[in-house]
Amino acid sequence: MNINLNSLLKPVALTTAETVDNQTVIIHLGAGTYFSLNATGSYLWNRLDGTTSLEAIAAELAQTYGIDATTTNADVLNLAQELYAEGLLETA
Repeated sequence: MNINLNSLLKPVALTTAETVDNQTVIIHLGAGTYFSLNATGSYLWNRLDGTTSLEAIAAELAQTYGIDATTTNADVLNLAQELYAEGLLETA
């Protein structure tokens, strides 16, 4: 699957996540692995609802934190691709 800024992604059913102090820990229950996300990664994870495009999430992130949209587009896309490759996300 080619993940791009128009992709609509959501966490797979075999994941659980907890966010504390802007840090998110994701556990893949099927594989028994866990992942830790910083504040920016947590922002993305908490908005992956299967109805919001990666581009829209990146735009929200840019506006919220006053970051250049070009930067957030690239960062959001890279992290989403990594989480997808790890089996944590699926297309909506």
